[in-house]
Amino acid sequence: MASNLMHHKVRIEDRISGMPDAVLCHILSSLFTTEAVKTSVLSHRWKNVWASVPVLDLDEEEYDADMNQPLYNPEDCFAQFVNRVLMFRCSGDIHRFRLSTNGMDDVSLIYAWISTAIRRNVVEFDLTVQRSTVPPFEIPKSLFMCSTLVRFKLWLHRGIRVMIPTSSNCFPSLKFLHVTVHFPDSDSMEKLFSRLPVLEELIIDGNFVESTTSNLDISAPKLKRLQTELRVFKHDMHFANFVNYVCQIFVNVDAPNLEELDICFDPLVSFSLKNAKCLRKAKIDFFYVEELKKHDYFLGLADRIHQIFAGIYDAKYLTVKAPLLALHTCRCLQSLATVLKISPHLEQLKILLKRKHMYANENNYSDDVDEDEVEPEWDAPETVPVCLISHLKTICLWDFKGCPDDMEVAKYLVQHGKALNRVTIHTPFCENKEMKSQSATALWSNVSKFPRGSKTCEIEFQTII
Repeated sequence: MASNLMHHKVRIEDRISGMPDAVLCHILSSLFTTEAVKTSVLSHRWKNVWASVPVLDLDEEEYDADMNQPLYNPEDCFAQFVNRVLMFRCSGDIHRFRLSTNGMDDVSLIYAWISTAIRRNVVEFDLTVQRSTVPPFEIPKSLFMCSTLVRFKLWLHRGIRVMIPTSSNCFPSLKFLHVTVHFPDSDSMEKLFSRLPVLEELIIDGNFVESTTSNLDISAPKLKRLQTELRVFKHDMHFANFVNYVCQIFVNVDAPNLEELDICFDPLVSFSLKNAKCLRKAKIDFFYVEELKKHDYFLGLADRIHQIFAGIYDAKYLTVKAPLLALHTCRCLQSLATVLKISPHLEQLKILLKRKHMYANENNYSDDVDEDEVEPEWDAPETVPVCLISHLKTICLWDFKGCPDDMEVAKYLVQHGKALNRVTIHTPFCENKEMKSQSATALWSNVSKFPRGSKTCEIEFQTII
C-alpha cells in the first residue's frame, strides 16, 4: 500500500515538473519571491525556474518571518537577499515589481533596486518604504519618466519626498495609480498628482492630521474611475473636547471623461468635481454619521457636502451610504428632495434611510432615544423632480423600518416615479415575531397599497440578516 502511494506521488511530481517553463513561472508568480526561490531545491528541473519568473514580490516583513531572522540588523539580511535575487535572475523583463521595506540605513540600495526594475521595463510597480530614512527617501525622477510603467502603487508618508521632473513627459504610460497616504508631506502630496496625462483610474486613501494644509489639484483628461477615502484624525474630538474645526484639505478634480466616482467623505476634506459630463455612477459614503450631527463644530460643512452633490449633477446611478435625513439635520441638504432635484438624469438610486443605533430594542420608536437623535420629518418637494418623472427606473431603500418617515419617503417615490420598474426595500431581521411593525409581511401589506405612478413598477422586499 505504501509503495503505491509513493508511486502516485512520484507520478504527480513528474506531471508538474513536465510542464513548460511558462506554466511553472505563472504558478510561481503568485508566491512571495522568498517562496519561489525555495523551489530551486525540489529537483534539478526546478533549480533555475524561479529566475525566469517575471514577478518579484519582495517584502521585508514576510522575509524576516519566513527566515526567522534575529532582531539585530534584519535589514542587512533582506538587502543581501534582494541583491542576490536581482543578480541571479535572468535578464528578461520584470512585469510586476513589489518592494516593501521598513527602510534601509543605506538608501542607495533602494535606488539601485528601482533602477534595475526600470531597466527591465517594469509594467507594474508597488513601492512601500515604511520607515523614514536619513536623508529622506526621494522617489527617483526616473520612475516618473519610465515609459513602460502602467500601474503604480505607493505608500506615501511624511518621510518620503516627491520631486516631479521638469520635463512635461511625466508618467507617459501610467493608467492606474493608487496612493495610500499616512500623514504625508503636503508639498509632495500636491506634486504627485500634478501630471497624469493618460491616467484612467485613481485611488487615494489614507490619513491626515487636522493641522494638515493641502491643496490637491487633479487634472486628468482621460480619468474614468476615481476613488477617494481620506480621513482626518481630529485630536480634540477623539478626547471629547469639541472645537471649531476649519477645513484645510482641498481636493479639486477636473476630469471631463470621468465615468465612476466613489467618495468616502470626511467633514474636514473639501471635494470639488468639475466638468464631469460623462459621469455614470456615483457612490457617496460618510466615515462618521455622528459627526454630521455635530455640524456646528465643522465650519462650512453644509457647503462642502452640497458641493459634492452639485458635482455629480449628470450621474445616472447614485448610491448614498448615509441617512439622507441626517444630512438634513446638519442643514447640508434640505431633504432627499434636494438630491433628486440636482440629479435630473438619475436612473438608479440606492439610499440608507436610517441607522440602526437610532432605535433601541428593535422598536421603531423608543423612549430611550434622545430627542436630538431623532431625524427631522420628511418634507415632500413642492414640484416633482424631473428624474422621478422621466428617468428614475430603480430604487433601493436600505434599513427600512417602517416608521412614519420611512413610509412617507417610500410612498412619495412609488407614487411619483413615472418611469419606475422596480423598488427594492431591505428590512432588518427581527427575531421577535410579536413586533408587528418590524414584520416584513406587515410592511408589505402597507406598502403594496401605495398608489403607483408607473404601471410597470414592481415592489420587492428583502430581509437583511
